Amino acid sequence: MELEIFQSDKGDCLLLSGKDGGRVLCDGGMKNAMMRHLRPRLGQLAEDGERIDAVYVSHIDQDHISGVLRLLEDVLEWKIYDHHHSKPEGSTVRKPDFPRPPEIGGIWHNAFRDLITKNRGRIEELLAASAPVLFGTGISEAAHLAHEMQNIASSIPEALKVSRLVKPDLLDIPLNRPPGRPAPGELLLIEEPNDPFQIGSLNFQLIGPSKKQLRDLRKGWNNWLRDSDNRAAILKIRREMWDRVNEFASGSLTESPFDLRKWNGIPDFDGVTIPNTASLMFLVEEEGHTLLLTGDSHQKMIIDGLRETGNLVDDEHIHVDVLKVPHHGSEHNVDEDFCRRVSADHYVFCGDGKNGNPEPEVIQMYHDSRLGSASVRAMSPAAQNRNFTYWFSTVSSEQPNASARRNLEETESLTDQLVQNSNGRMRVERNQRDWITLRLSEGGGVV
Repeated sequence: MELEIFQSDKGDCLLLSGKDGGRVLCDGGMKNAMMRHLRPRLGQLAEDGERIDAVYVSHIDQDHISGVLRLLEDVLEWKIYDHHHSKPEGSTVRKPDFPRPPEIGGIWHNAFRDLITKNRGRIEELLAASAPVLFGTGISEAAHLAHEMQNIASSIPEALKVSRLVKPDLLDIPLNRPPGRPAPGELLLIEEPNDPFQIGSLNFQLIGPSKKQLRDLRKGWNNWLRDSDNRAAILKIRREMWDRVNEFASGSLTESPFDLRKWNGIPDFDGVTIPNTASLMFLVEEEGHTLLLTGDSHQKMIIDGLRETGNLVDDEHIHVDVLKVPHHGSEHNVDEDFCRRVSADHYVFCGDGKNGNPEPEVIQMYHDSRLGSASVRAMSPAAQNRNFTYWFSTVSSEQPNASARRNLEETESLTDQLVQNSNGRMRVERNQRDWITLRLSEGGGVV
């Protein structure tokens, strides 16, 4: 099992690969970080004839999905280029100035169109700017948006480029259809048929979200729709979208014409927003090695999901090889009880100091669960007297934002002190390049 940890701004971006095949991109981070740090790696995979078996989008927040949106647009631009240059007369369409992405086998993402029932058409209008996720995944219900954009495209010289941009089945990437699923999936929920499935040599077990979290999320979207300011914004967003599509078609737009609207909804859960608590989460296993992917979910939802799927020992605790620390190390998503119940040999922190993440308090809590007093020590016997490592997606010197840089400097100072006082039990790995690689050996260590 190999986990590549990318610089991803304030978001998550991980590339998981199995020993005997299977590769999954876990979130895409922020768009600009994806273009700078992930694109070269994806281009390398494509050159080597490799593919991404699935892109896993944990939830809709921009710091997880905007890089994935940019990836879909990259695939689209190369398809447009290939289409034009396949004609005998050739084409003046310019070659994309970024590496060709690898083939994408599927997307795991609980898209808002499937999450919502009541008022979903009107919500779609408010969220038209996030449409590439729908277009790229072949959801037939999004066809009316495609039709509206095609009407605009008819007056644009490069009509083919725009019409292909908006077709729901353009990229023909299956949505929520992991191996073994009996029918094309709309939502991935733990109450649905939830048998583990294989991607190469990687075994995936869905541990969240639940129908309860879905109901809260659905209520939040509808509350958003009722807001008068959001209703008034419909026409403005639509006009802006059409203008930007026109610019995109003419080649005059250098930035992505798409953006993901911000969340406004029902009150959060203990400081964690409802979209975060509805994160897709997986427990991944390969030859005895385990990885827990938590998105931005809350500790209660993570524990409930592990218990519901029978993955807690004695209904109380679990020890994994790798824990993707929830929500960039936010203090709202974990407490001492969670750190005691969920322990790991490797703790992966994705965050660049923005919004205070990773929080020094969280850094300390995970440390104390391994080397602190008996009252806060990890419950799993597997965690006793084992060494552990913190992995950070970036370093303070990479952060131009002053307040975020100060937060990372505080985090780095704290972890250096903890390592010094650990008697060799604790290590720290910090990413100073595009990515760093956590590779588990057969003996359980890191290569």
